[in-house]
Amino acid sequence: MGFPYRTKVEDRVYTTNEAPLHEQIDFHHEMSLMKVWPSKLFFFCETAPPEGGQTAIALSRRIVQRMEYRMPEFVTRLKDVGLVFKITTPTEISRTSFIAKNWQSALETKDPREAKKRAVEMMGCSSFECYEDGSAEFVFGPMEAIRAFEGYGGRQVWFNNIVGYGGKNRNQSLSLGDGCGIPGEALDAFKAILNEECVDLKWEEGDVLLLDNMAVQHARRPSKPPRRILIAMCK
Repeated sequence: MGFPYRTKVEDRVYTTNEAPLHEQIDFHHEMSLMKVWPSKLFFFCETAPPEGGQTAIALSRRIVQRMEYRMPEFVTRLKDVGLVFKITTPTEISRTSFIAKNWQSALETKDPREAKKRAVEMMGCSSFECYEDGSAEFVFGPMEAIRAFEGYGGRQVWFNNIVGYGGKNRNQSLSLGDGCGIPGEALDAFKAILNEECVDLKWEEGDVLLLDNMAVQHARRPSKPPRRILIAMCK
């Protein structure tokens, strides 16, 4: 979720999200809001953090199973109405924010009309609006939070989470497709289940991690610098 800042290293290899290391990046499937997302993620540890910085992973089908058991009415409602994500981009590119790119950088154009066309046609936004201060609002949805992908035996995965990408980021908001907020008890249950189901992977220099982005979600734990993890994505 969001528009993270990455540095291109070579060809299809980039740095992972360069948001401040002392902050947590919450669980997500890579590029889950976009019209097209990668199926596989390759991570490489170039510099291991001296403390913290683990990549946490969780099987999304387990999240669905346990939420259906614990919050069945909410899951049914969520399947019916979907989720709406609103992201407000900054006026300038900033490496210190989870929403790092401005709309010109995210859409690779300075023309507002062309930007709106690309946001809708390429990203799959339901709406896009530029503001006088240079920021812009991207709206995604209503879209499915829980999906079943072809080739996965009918398993349902929690593909778009009901918590924010960076936790307390004020430049993003989530709501149900009917305009209502996410119930607090559902958020609490969701976070508790993620914490119970996840596994933290400690990085050592030279480590390689391959993730199935259609089945496994990942998060970044806070760390002390330096930490440099590279990523390559494939369809």
